[in-house]
Amino acid sequence: MTLMSNPVARQAVVMLERAGKKNNAPIWLAASRRLGSPAATRVQVNVGKISRLAASGEMVFVPGKVLGTGTIDKKVEIGAFSYSASARAKIEASGGSAMTVQEFLARHPKGSGVRLVE
Repeated sequence: MTLMSNPVARQAVVMLERAGKKNNAPIWLAASRRLGSPAATRVQVNVGKISRLAASGEMVFVPGKVLGTGTIDKKVEIGAFSYSASARAKIEASGGSAMTVQEFLARHPKGSGVRLVE
C-alpha cells in the first residue's frame, strides 16, 4: 500500500496542509509536502538522530516514521506519522512524549518553536 493510497496518511497530509494555511504556518505546509512525497523519498528518522539534534524540552516533528535505532536521553516532545514499537518505548522511557500528527497539531497549531526533522 502506498502512502497516499493509505487513507490515514492522506488524512494526515490534508490536516497538515489545512493547519498550515489556517494558521499561516509554513512548517505544516512543508511537513504536508514531505509526508505526501513518493515512497523512494519517504522520511525515516532514528531516535539517535533526534537525540543529537534536539535539546531537552524541545518540540520535534517528523513527517514520516520514527525508528528505534540509537538512544535518546532527553525529554523531547515528538510528533510523527508513525513510530516503531522500540522508538515509542525509548521516547517514553526518557520522559518524552510520542504523539500522532493530530495530537501534535492540536497542541501546536501555529508550529512556533517546532523543529522539523527529516
